[in-house]
Amino acid sequence: MGACDCIITKAGPGTIAETLIRGIPIFLNDYIPGQEKGNLPYLVGNGVGVFTRSPKETAQIVAGWFSTNSDELNKMSENSLKLAQPKAVFDIVRDIHDLVGQRGPFADVPYVLTSSSTNLI
Repeated sequence: MGACDCIITKAGPGTIAETLIRGIPIFLNDYIPGQEKGNLPYLVGNGVGVFTRSPKETAQIVAGWFSTNSDELNKMSENSLKLAQPKAVFDIVRDIHDLVGQRGPFADVPYVLTSSSTNLI
């Protein structure tokens, strides 16, 4: 992805996270109903990408980005970097660590007795 000026992809969260961190404008052409649909208004509304399922419209917009509309491409790149959260993985680990420290009455029960993968019988 480090060699991309833009990306054409569906609205998957992993790809979105990486493109934001890299400052790459996102051209969304599909999504999985339910879990990815909410990514569309978030990205388009924040000016980091566009959405269409039309291959013809995709070609026209991308061609414009690399000719007469380069300012739009550059602005989307700037907006992507503003939304990026490159340290999010560290925040998640810290939050999990904090939650583990707040365990309730089963805090002293050995993990092997609480694991669903342990066959006790």
